[in-house]
Amino acid sequence: MAHLPIPSDDEANPDQAVLFKHSHKMFGRVANAVRVASHTPKLAQSIFSFIVASLRQEITENLPVRTKCLVILKTSTLNGCAY
Repeated sequence: MAHLPIPSDDEANPDQAVLFKHSHKMFGRVANAVRVASHTPKLAQSIFSFIVASLRQEITENLPVRTKCLVILKTSTLNGCAY
């Protein structure tokens, strides 16, 4: 059972709604981790910024975005994460 509720789009306050909107625009969905982190919007914005920056190929230059996404998926699968 979750210790913090996972806010839906309808339950989001204005700060959360902005974060959800940008997450949906960037990734096509809003991950539950982003929804839970949105309880502290300043922290969530920092985490979201880090995720976006780490996936951008022109910033990291080492790996293409596709490879990074595959690494994330494999790591999640190995750790039993459903998403």
